[in-house]
Amino acid sequence: MRERGLEDFIVDELVKRGWRYIDSMSLGREGLDKPLIYSVLRRKIREFNPGVGEEDVSEAVSLLEGRGFGASGAREVLEYLKFGVPVKLGGSRVSARLKLIDYSDLGRNEFVVSRQVIHRGVREIRNDIVLYVNGIPLVSIEVKNPTEPGVSWRDAFLQIKRYEHSVPELYKYVQIGVAIGARAKYFPIIPWADPGKVPIYEWREEGLDSIGSVIEMLRPHRFLDILRFYTYFRMEEGRESKVIARYMQYRAANKIVDRVLKRLRGEDNIDRGLIWHWQGSGKTLTMIFAAMKLYWLLENPMIFFVVDRIELQNQLYYENLTKLDLGPEVKPKLIDSIDRLRQVLSYNDYRGEPGVFVVTVQKFQPSEFEELEKFLKAIAMSRPGTVMDRMDIILLVDEAHRTQYGVLAEQMMRLLRKANYFAFTGTPVPRRNPLKNTFAKFSPPGELYLDKYFILDSIRDKYTVKIAYQPGPFDYSLNKELLEEFLESEFDELPEEVRRRVERHVGKELDIRKFKVFLENPERIDRIAKYIAEHFRENVDGKFKAMVVASSRRACVLYKRALDKYLPPEYSEVVMTFQSNENDTLIEEYKSELTSRYHVMNPRDAVQKIIENFRTEDNPRILIVTDMLLTGFDAPILQTMYLDKPLKGHRLLQAIARVNRPYRGVKEYGLVIDFVGIFRELEKAFAMYEREDLKGAVFDVEEVLREFKETLQHLLQLIGPKPVVESDEELFRYVRIKAEELARNRSLEKEFTGKYRVLRRLYELISAKLSRDDIEQYKWFSNIYVFYVKNFVGSTPEEELAERYYKKTIEAISHSLQVLEKEAEFSPIKIDREFFEEFIQNKNIGLEDKASALIMGIHKFKLYAHNDPIYVSVADKIEDLMRKWRRRLKNSLELYEEAKRLWEKIYALKEEQTKLRFGRREYLVYRTLVDAGFKEKHALEVTNKLIEKLKDKISLHGWSKNPKLVRDVERITALTILREARIAGFTIDQARKLIDLLVKRLEKSDIEQ
Repeated sequence: MRERGLEDFIVDELVKRGWRYIDSMSLGREGLDKPLIYSVLRRKIREFNPGVGEEDVSEAVSLLEGRGFGASGAREVLEYLKFGVPVKLGGSRVSARLKLIDYSDLGRNEFVVSRQVIHRGVREIRNDIVLYVNGIPLVSIEVKNPTEPGVSWRDAFLQIKRYEHSVPELYKYVQIGVAIGARAKYFPIIPWADPGKVPIYEWREEGLDSIGSVIEMLRPHRFLDILRFYTYFRMEEGRESKVIARYMQYRAANKIVDRVLKRLRGEDNIDRGLIWHWQGSGKTLTMIFAAMKLYWLLENPMIFFVVDRIELQNQLYYENLTKLDLGPEVKPKLIDSIDRLRQVLSYNDYRGEPGVFVVTVQKFQPSEFEELEKFLKAIAMSRPGTVMDRMDIILLVDEAHRTQYGVLAEQMMRLLRKANYFAFTGTPVPRRNPLKNTFAKFSPPGELYLDKYFILDSIRDKYTVKIAYQPGPFDYSLNKELLEEFLESEFDELPEEVRRRVERHVGKELDIRKFKVFLENPERIDRIAKYIAEHFRENVDGKFKAMVVASSRRACVLYKRALDKYLPPEYSEVVMTFQSNENDTLIEEYKSELTSRYHVMNPRDAVQKIIENFRTEDNPRILIVTDMLLTGFDAPILQTMYLDKPLKGHRLLQAIARVNRPYRGVKEYGLVIDFVGIFRELEKAFAMYEREDLKGAVFDVEEVLREFKETLQHLLQLIGPKPVVESDEELFRYVRIKAEELARNRSLEKEFTGKYRVLRRLYELISAKLSRDDIEQYKWFSNIYVFYVKNFVGSTPEEELAERYYKKTIEAISHSLQVLEKEAEFSPIKIDREFFEEFIQNKNIGLEDKASALIMGIHKFKLYAHNDPIYVSVADKIEDLMRKWRRRLKNSLELYEEAKRLWEKIYALKEEQTKLRFGRREYLVYRTLVDAGFKEKHALEVTNKLIEKLKDKISLHGWSKNPKLVRDVERITALTILREARIAGFTIDQARKLIDLLVKRLEKSDIEQ
């Protein structure tokens, strides 16, 4: 399907779903620099806000239009779209929010789709498709031809990112971008964010491909639902960003909301549900989305986020809720004491305090609440209406498979007996002992999960990566008897506070002392630390980061001391809790050292700084933990876990899932190295789960090796094995031929590059396990890939990361890369006439090779000098030559002659630039004038005149992003060129086109210099 054909299809499908098509020339805009359709917007404001005067309407439009281009302006625009524009009615002191969108009756809104919409800002752009709601442009869709070689949805994404800077006035309103090629992706519009910082997602609907799915996402009612309840501003690393729901978050949150609303309307009486979404897929945001939708749809509800650890409470409250702009006057509250919870439940004559709260389940301790429960029951007997009777209380229980299914949950549910309970888990729920487990507490009869998002779903969607494990040195692991004793015990499934009590004494089912003697042995820890240091240096450092999971707090300090012997001390830090009075001298000494080093009184402050630095700074590179951070911790750069603590069941799954976050497209697997031997008894470690629920949870490194070999075989069938050759030159010739095949065959190129990139990520993990032959074949494919990218694709964000993240690949093919450098002998990139003449006269190179080498050299010139004024002059000729070469429209002799003439033209232009002593920008102006039809002498005079007038403006790097400077450049260029163009015999229309072209090229020169 060609680009225009795909565009037609998308528009037609949107119309079928409720959008009305209006031709871009008939939208009724008041100018190309005005993105809003004022007539529609004004009419709708009057319609949605009965009784308002024209002054009020004008004030609302003026406030909307007057928002700035930066993050604060965009945040205000989103607030206005959700809640209305705050105005003073009739110039009085009475404030009101005038609705821009009617969310209560969606049929009253006007949904318009238009295409090829021209907007003018810093420069002119043409949007493929724009979606308007009530005259406000809210969705920008760019479409690329899926059959065009080397073009994908990413090109459409980057085009929208360029458009954001070209017409900031438009993109302060647009909320969602959609990029479509062979696949469709959607993303929040964040103009101030670099492309690599923008979250990009793919919507999924059963039975539809990604294009059909994103069209479903844009159904008018669903789009407004996403805009209102599933799009938020968020602070990330000190900067404002924007978050938008993934499809499974939207699906699960809406199921929760629907269940609550049906119960409150009396349509159903189900008051609970269980949601399982695999660790790393965004479970916390799913909870927040559901909570906030219910908060705005219900009248003064009570919504509780319930967690079972202070650590998770702080992560949810400080790292998520407080960093999200949830709407005007929404302030989530932290219930940090039993007294505060008692106060919340007793508020308003025991009706309860409305709002959004975060609380730990331990605040519902029976001993603390017996009196309150008795008192509330007594009140309820005399009159209804206490917090015990409220049905608009919603509890969202995090990690529900742990302490919540015990006594504390019973207390919570008895106290808030008519509330709605929704439990979330990042790991599957055990199905044995069904009367005890989470199903019984949070799943209604006949239902296991209200919504589930399996491990393999998450890996398929690339929200998480696979987890591989490999055994550490066998001598360091637990002996079989100790390991079996641990696996057969219930110790690891005990609630945390109970487990700590057991650790202080000898457990009934497990003698903790046996483990402490073994796992805290300093000599053993020293040997493992040495192994970790070597593995980290060779496989992780410089690319990713790592975590050591130690068996106890004492073991954490021992690991820190040992690692400091083998790695720089700043590489590693301990993250753990500290007691006010430690009874272990080793830990007490370390606490003093830590507080002194970080200049704090409380070690907790130092720990928080360490966690923050791990995410954002070079150091620390290794975190040493025992309990902290094993749940809820999200750091995509974490790739390797050195596991030296016996864990099983959900605690093991939660811990290893710390390494499953994707990172910049370069992490194929997270890696767990097992020093205790748990993975030797994997089936027993996960005995409580159904096999179906664990599919894809963890892979043996041997399976990774098998995946590598399967991918390698696929490429061998696709491209063929490395040929037997006698010289580097002969090998190079085969590499070039294969690269040319990729350039000429879109489907082959797509399949090869996709498989090779997977192979490359796998190679970095298991290169030490490969045979010599496998490595040689890998080098062969790497050579082809490197040559293809270098000559036919050019620099891409992924390839710019390659040197940092694929060090083993670069080492493996370093010799071959030197061979590829011989390509300079065939591709005269340097503009050197003498070298070119020698190349043409060389009789040792065949005609076909000469033609290919010249064409590739020209194409490489295009890739790496695309803003060179010489390239600008010959761009059309280069594109025409590449088209003929790719489609084999001419034979080798004809292609050679045409390529030779083009190189001669390039050399002539280079010599002209040297002779004129023009810099890049001056020659760009000069060639633009000459190519447009100016006589050379006249062009020379005009160039000098124009550059002199512009030099104060265009000499500032980044001037093209300053609207005022751009307007100044446009004005000066217009005044100069209009007069000179008349002298040259140009029409007014020709002169205007030349002015636009000059300004665009000067802008591009600034952006790409």
